Amino acid sequence: MRAATRLFFGGMICVLAGGAGEPADTARPVRVTAVHFAPRATPATFSGSVQPRTSADLAFQAGGRVVRRPVNIGDHVTAGQMIAELDLSDLRYAREAAEAAMRAAEADAVSARADLSRYQRLGQTSAAYLPSEFDRRKAASKMADARLTQTIWQTEIARDQLRYGTLTADADGVITALPVQVGQVVSAGQTAATLAHSAETEVAIDVPENRLGMIRAATGVTISPWAAPTVTLHGRVREIGGQADPASRTFAVRVTVTDAPPGLLQPGMTAMVNVAAAGEDVAVLPGSALCDQDGQPAVWVLDPAIDHAARRLVRVAGYRGDGAVLIQAGLAEGEQVVTAGTSQIDPDMSLTAWAGATR
Repeated sequence: MRAATRLFFGGMICVLAGGAGEPADTARPVRVTAVHFAPRATPATFSGSVQPRTSADLAFQAGGRVVRRPVNIGDHVTAGQMIAELDLSDLRYAREAAEAAMRAAEADAVSARADLSRYQRLGQTSAAYLPSEFDRRKAASKMADARLTQTIWQTEIARDQLRYGTLTADADGVITALPVQVGQVVSAGQTAATLAHSAETEVAIDVPENRLGMIRAATGVTISPWAAPTVTLHGRVREIGGQADPASRTFAVRVTVTDAPPGLLQPGMTAMVNVAAAGEDVAVLPGSALCDQDGQPAVWVLDPAIDHAARRLVRVAGYRGDGAVLIQAGLAEGEQVVTAGTSQIDPDMSLTAWAGATR
């Protein structure tokens, strides 16, 4: 007659039959998991504001009265699009005067060269040839050439001044300020518009000094706009301030958004920046693997070579919301840890890893 022994291990019922000719120490299956250490991700969330990486103050390079301003604050503009225009009448007159002076200088230069050429053809053997007269005509030709060069450059400046009478966008972006109005007289260099470039958008956040190390070691950055909380964008830390703000004692950090769709992020919007940084190496185990040894956390480690398990103290780094436990020390990579029925194990039991399905 055969005697049957029923043992319960973490939801599994193992039936061991004993009888004539069977060993009494048949290995009992237990559920195990292999230890694997990986860097622990330390997340942190910061609130910030959307800002353009580049914001340019645009100004006329010539003075005059503003006669056109076809854009308004908030308008999207493209590179080369007109923002404002001056009264070009005086600038056109200046260009035409410069061009007329250039044509006159060109005629004088041609005449002086021809005069010198004719005198040279007389030859030094001619009775009409005078060295002093030759020098005079040669100097006159050089002066005429110099005046021509001068008027050419003055004409180019006048043409540039005419072009400067039209203010255009230097890049694609959004108009954020227009301090001039139609009819206003402006001087050269006076700000007429502020353009936020749309090529790169950033989120500015303030980071306390105890989080700077995590920012520098960031392995992943995501951005969630408050206006579209279901949208997740990716970014990278571009700049970390070199000095703390004297009032808040925080450091200004700029995070570049790498995949923002056009029009989603506008300057001044609020966004949440989630930063993940790699921390210390930890092993993730089910919470059921933990047991107690003299009031300290421990686990049962199965040694397949001898089919026995030994209880070992471990250092816990933390607990996760899904019931898993993070082990910081006490185990080696690849060791097999018993994850079920730990309260029913003793060191004398003969155990083997459960090869069946888990549930």
